[in-house]
Parts: sequence; C-alpha cells; structure tokens
Amino acid sequence: MVTVGPGVGDRTGTPAATRTPARTRPGGQARSAPPPPPPRAAWLRAWERLPEGLRYSLVVYSITRVFVLVAVIGYQAANPRESLSHSAGKWDGWWYVRIAQSGYSESLRPPVTRITDWHHGYSDWAFFPGYPLVVGAVQRLTTLPTGLIAVAVTTVFGLLTLWAVHGLGREFGGREVGRASALLVAAWPGSAIFQQPYSEGLFLAAVTAALLALQRERWVLAGLLGAVATATRPSGVALVVAAGAVAAVRLLRDREWRPLLAPVLSCAGAGAFLAYGWWRTGDPMVWRHAENLWVQRFDLSHKMLDTWAQSLLHLPRSAHAPGGGQLLATSLVQILGALALAALVPAIWVLRRRLALPLAVYAAVSLVMILGYSAVGTRPRTLLAVVPAFVWFAAWRPRAARIAAWAMAPLLGVLTVLWLWRVTP
Repeated sequence: MVTVGPGVGDRTGTPAATRTPARTRPGGQARSAPPPPPPRAAWLRAWERLPEGLRYSLVVYSITRVFVLVAVIGYQAANPRESLSHSAGKWDGWWYVRIAQSGYSESLRPPVTRITDWHHGYSDWAFFPGYPLVVGAVQRLTTLPTGLIAVAVTTVFGLLTLWAVHGLGREFGGREVGRASALLVAAWPGSAIFQQPYSEGLFLAAVTAALLALQRERWVLAGLLGAVATATRPSGVALVVAAGAVAAVRLLRDREWRPLLAPVLSCAGAGAFLAYGWWRTGDPMVWRHAENLWVQRFDLSHKMLDTWAQSLLHLPRSAHAPGGGQLLATSLVQILGALALAALVPAIWVLRRRLALPLAVYAAVSLVMILGYSAVGTRPRTLLAVVPAFVWFAAWRPRAARIAAWAMAPLLGVLTVLWLWRVTP
C-alpha cells in the first residue's frame, strides 16, 4: 500500500483526507463550488439593520417631501427678494425661534420693538416650551442659525412621527395597516408643517409613542412621553384624559394602581410650564391671559362657520375685498379638513367594537378641542393631532387609504405655497 503525501500525486499540496470533493454534474463532469457572494456595501448593511417600520417611514417621507420642496423652490423663484429665513419665520414660527433664542419675557406682553406684521403683536406665553427648548439645545451644540435648526428639528421629529404611527397601526391591525397609516400621515396635506418651525413634529411623535405605550401597558414610558407632549402643546391634555380613563378602569376593575403613573407623569410637563410662568411673571394665569390675547375662546366653531358663510355665499365680493382672498383660502382649507372628518365616520362605525379605550378617548377629546375653538378649526395641520383617525381609516380600507394618500400628496405643495403666501397654517 502506497501512501500519497503532499506534492506526490497531489498538485494542491492538500492532504487527501481534508480535500473538498468536486461536485459532479449529472453527465459526470466535475463542477467547482460557486464563488462566495460579494460583500455588501456598508450603507446597505446599515439600512437593513434599521427597523422595518423606520425604513418604510423614511421612504414614504422622502417621496412626499418632494412636493414640499418643489413648492418652496417655486415660491422662492416667484419671490426672489424674500429670503428663506424670512419665509420660515412667518406666523407662529417667528415666536418659536424667538423663544429658543431669548427665552420668555418677564411680563405678559414681550418688549419687542420690531414686529414684522400684525400677527406678531400678542404674547410669547401662549407658546409651550417643549419645542423651543429642543431647538435651543441643538443650536447651542451646533452653533448653526436658529431658524435652520428649528426647521431641521421639526423635519426629524416628523419622520419619528411616521415611525410611531406605523407602530400604532401595526399594533391595531398588522403590517399592512401600519404601512397604510404611516403613508396617510405622510401624504396628508397638513404634514407640510413638518418643514416649518412649528411644534407639531415633536408633539405628534411624543403623543403617538405615548398612545402606543398605553396600548402595551408600559405606564412609566407612557407618562414620560406624555410629559413631553403636555410640555409642547396645550392639546396634550387629551392624552392626560386618555391615560386617566385607562387608569380609572384598571383601578376599579383590577385594583391595579400602576396605570395611575401614566396620567400623573403626563401632567408634569404642563405643570412645570405653568409653575415657571408664575415664577417668571408673578401671574399664575399668565398662559390663560396670553391665550385671551390670541383670541382663543371656546365658541363651538361659531366664528369659523360664520367665516365660511361670508366667504362662500359672497364669493365674488370675498375674492376681491381687501384680505378676502386670504379668508377665502383659509375657509377652503378648513372645509377640506371638515370633509376628511366626515369621511372618517363610516370607519369608526365599522370598527366600533375594536376601538381601544385610550385611542378612542384621546381622539374624542382632541376633536372637541379642534371643533370647540374657532381659532384652531379644522385646518389640516390641526387634524394631524387626531392620530388614531389615520389608523382607523387605514384599518377600514387599507387599499383605499393608499390610493387616497397618493392622490392627496400633491396637495402638500399647494398648502405649502398657501402658507408661505398668507394663509395661516
């Protein structure tokens, strides 16, 4: 018996016992092993490591933002003398940037010597501090212009809002509902506010994540996220009521006290702001007095409906009267929101046995606040706060929701132009 060693009868120098046998085709011909797949690019590996909901949200967010970008470019081309910083600083954005830069004034009325237009003549105490606090912190870290940081912060939180909506939809009805819900929010005309220095991005991200935490019975997390929401917008009270309703049911039914942490912690954000306003100005009701200056009164939408009637019943005169075009455009935008609310009614009826308590209570209180105050009204921006509505519509008709979303997406550009023009967002 002859032993064959390396180099003798073996050109590879590999011992026979350790050699991998060649694969044989059916015809008897040897076939070499397939080459290993080429290594994937680092960015592709990083992309695949992201959660599926975040990936989907980022894709639809990027696509729908194209309409906003085109609208901004078109508006700037038609108004070359107006800088981007001035465009971003219109309406409430002016106040948020000012608070991020200088903080709150020591009295109800700020000592502002240069007011850009009549809309900026009221009080900074009407604006909650959550968003300007984040903007100010990022600005100090980066030293970039505050207006630019404000828009960037809102844009990022807009993406996080879509991701949270995706999670809420998936919790309600699975993957398809999660995707349709996120797409609806991304394409909803009011989401153009995610590219303006407004607090909606932070508020909606916090409140949607808090609702998801309530659904999963993570009481402390829900309370902390609720505190962010109530520190960002007064409409965060709807989340406190929703968390309180869940806690009351669990306490009475199961004698469980831990759910009480959610509403108690949620109150901390608004409570801290009110306490700070009292300490800063000596007026414990400074926020309420500032709201009065901004004509925020509970009138069951009487003024809003009267404006609709005046604008539409006297259409030719309204369009040509001083400021009539602005009122007419505002009325049409609000009517668009009201029609969307009407379309939600069948979805609520069909899904009525599946509506979870925290989502139902939160949506109901949010709608009361929107419909109760004419200064808020059914503008597409304000309707974003009714997050469960998008989930319910997507769960009712997922395919119709996707079609409606892509049909609405161009309106993002229309509303962007209107808001940059003179229509209050």
